[in-house]
Amino acid sequence: MSRDPLETLARLRRSVVEDARRALVACLEAEDAASTAMRRAEAAIFHEQDAAGTLNAGDGAVEAFAAWLPYGRQAVAQAREAHDRAAAATVQARAVLAASRASAEAADRLLASRAAVRDAEAARRTQIALDEAASHRKRQK
Repeated sequence: MSRDPLETLARLRRSVVEDARRALVACLEAEDAASTAMRRAEAAIFHEQDAAGTLNAGDGAVEAFAAWLPYGRQAVAQAREAHDRAAAATVQARAVLAASRASAEAADRLLASRAAVRDAEAARRTQIALDEAASHRKRQK
């Protein structure tokens, strides 16, 4: 018996949905990691600012903070960019998953429709056979 190409297509589309789900999970994890990195970079600035602003911090601590601040801001900017890229990748992965699901559902609906047509045809043939048998019995009486 040869394989039904539509069944093969439906199975392939379901596999693509699973791949898209895994890709979305990876994107969500990357976005979460980028968000954590961004919060840490922002927190580092506040921490260093607080350390430099304490009453017992000397001029050296303030100067060190002033010298470090551009690097801290650069780290925050890079973390924001990484987060934005990760968020964009997540949006794209969601779209791919939605399209994959729609394709898989279309193939499944087509399979179900074909099965319903086959079932209706089989029921029709069965009914014809029953009608013929009944008609044959009537003629024999």
